[in-house]
Amino acid sequence: MSNDLVLLERQFEPLLPQFADALGGMMTPERLIRTVIISIERLPALLDCNRQSIFAAAMSAAVLGLEVDGVTGQAYLIPFKGRAQLVIGYKGYNTLGARAGLTITGEVVREGDEFDYELGSNAFVRHKPTLAPAGDRRIIAAWAQAAASGRPPVIAVMGVDEINAVKARSPGAKRSESPWNDPTVGYPAMASKTAKRRLARALPLSVFQLAARLDEVVEEEGRPASIAPDRKLMIEGVADREPSRTPTMQDLTSSATAEPAGGASAIAPLEADGFPGEVSVDALVVTAREKATEGAGIFNAWYRRLPEEQVARLEPHQSELRQRMNAARDAALSELTP
Repeated sequence: MSNDLVLLERQFEPLLPQFADALGGMMTPERLIRTVIISIERLPALLDCNRQSIFAAAMSAAVLGLEVDGVTGQAYLIPFKGRAQLVIGYKGYNTLGARAGLTITGEVVREGDEFDYELGSNAFVRHKPTLAPAGDRRIIAAWAQAAASGRPPVIAVMGVDEINAVKARSPGAKRSESPWNDPTVGYPAMASKTAKRRLARALPLSVFQLAARLDEVVEEEGRPASIAPDRKLMIEGVADREPSRTPTMQDLTSSATAEPAGGASAIAPLEADGFPGEVSVDALVVTAREKATEGAGIFNAWYRRLPEEQVARLEPHQSELRQRMNAARDAALSELTP
């Protein structure tokens, strides 16, 4: 593994100026990369992840200015669907809130605690935990508050059923080593973190929302996500521009198929987007490769604009089409990896 880590560190070197720009002086890029290497040393399965996803996860941490060594509790790298995924820790939310001038607090509520709250114009939360052993008392809720001088507090309260619904959707919770499955320390921390994430829906715009949305996509939607240097949220490699919906065939980012009976399919002219006027199915695969070098989202957006009749013509060959385009796209992206 040591040789792989040395190689990875060398691959990061040409990217250091980009990481320095994203970090904006919050820490040195060398320190950030070191925390990435420490994460991989602690969790060697990350080396089996797509290399580009490791760079993307590190860039996400750089934009947020969070360490990912797995010790400070700010953020973590985990393997997810063959990719390295950044996950924000509850201390990470505290840190991001402090940078935005907010004091983020929160805790779980157990049976026997004195707890009262109100939302709306006179929002408040009062929590007086009992000193009885925590292990004997069931968690019934979690709360979080963002407070700032001169502003009313923002409060989020979640009942245990809502918390467990988030856990049930979380892909990480399906792993035995997930903190969700540690009833003593891990579950209370995850419940508290989930309530803190809910604060983002009512807070002024800052990187706190970006971090919360990233975490929400992974934990509650089960999709990989990262943050680009321009602070765009990338969900499965595509910029998040609209609410989640069920993908249509036009949304498929994949790869082109064998030619239909009767010869190569023609693709409608799209010269304005920089494509040839008439493109065969085989040429479409080449296009996928070329456009991937400009950004996966560019090809996805173009493919979704194909006329329905052209998409219908490709439908009998979608399986092979998907495989070939994905292979072309991945090959192009791998060539961009230092």
